[in-house]
Amino acid sequence: MEQQLQLLAQLAAVDAELDELHEELGDLPTEVKKIEKVVRTKQEAVDATKALLDDLHQLRSTAHVTMQESNDKEQKLAQQQFQVKNNREFDAITREIEHLKQERINLEERLRTAGVREENLNATLAQQQAELDEVHAKLIDKEKSLEALSGDQNDDLKKFIALRLQIIAKLDDALEAEYERIRTFHSEAAVALRKNSCSGCYSAIPSQRIMEMKYQRDRMYTCESCGRILFTDDISVDIEELLEAAK
Repeated sequence: MEQQLQLLAQLAAVDAELDELHEELGDLPTEVKKIEKVVRTKQEAVDATKALLDDLHQLRSTAHVTMQESNDKEQKLAQQQFQVKNNREFDAITREIEHLKQERINLEERLRTAGVREENLNATLAQQQAELDEVHAKLIDKEKSLEALSGDQNDDLKKFIALRLQIIAKLDDALEAEYERIRTFHSEAAVALRKNSCSGCYSAIPSQRIMEMKYQRDRMYTCESCGRILFTDDISVDIEELLEAAK
């Protein structure tokens, strides 16, 4: 157990270093993700407006052909009306002719309002694009700041993460699970005694408990006030030595 306590102390020291590195990044990673979401939303709005403009341009470019085809089809149907054998066929052709006429009326109405609609869509697109450009520029600035910080930290992060994995590989699974459980409440899950007190919450530790910790090293002890894992102050951790040994 004494070796396991030493490993817990080492793990706590490594996590303290990792927490400090992550803290230096501050809220930048979260801010970047939020801005990325805004960029996606604004890009979708721009794409939707462009699609509407494309549909409008397509309408204008094909309207003449569509109208001509409709007229030709109507003339053919009108000729067929004189060749029908009964009223049912005559009525069916009449309905189809009326349908073609209504389609042309609708198409003419769409063409009539196309100019105003295109103007409105272009104005909307210009505003959407300006907003997209603004938030995209903001995203680039944040990403550069994050990249600069991450670049400085990258090597240290890799070293400490690798060291953490090495320590965990030697640590008892049950102890690791308990350590991680405590980490959900306290960033410092394992702390040393300092002046007969828990160095996490500064609560005094009973003398009897301290004696047990010093001479009965076959079990794990926790602070009765905060629940942190305790180890005696003679268990020391030198991060630089750990990193050197891990190479």
